[in-house]
Amino acid sequence: MLPVNESVLDRDIRLGVGLLMFLFGFFGLTGIWQIMLTVIAVLLILSAVTGFCPLYAVLHVNTAEHSKR
Repeated sequence: MLPVNESVLDRDIRLGVGLLMFLFGFFGLTGIWQIMLTVIAVLLILSAVTGFCPLYAVLHVNTAEHSKR
């Protein structure tokens, strides 16, 4: 299991932005832009669901610790 490194607020924002991007990419665009936006949206949604961000891990950022205070 991956360690959680995102706060609840961070996860909520990622989920909301990911869903909006997915809907816009799926219904509003065509071609390569549709594919790119949909892939980014799916990555944001997966990150929000798991609570783990690989970029945060590389940069040693942990917003989950801030929400526990």
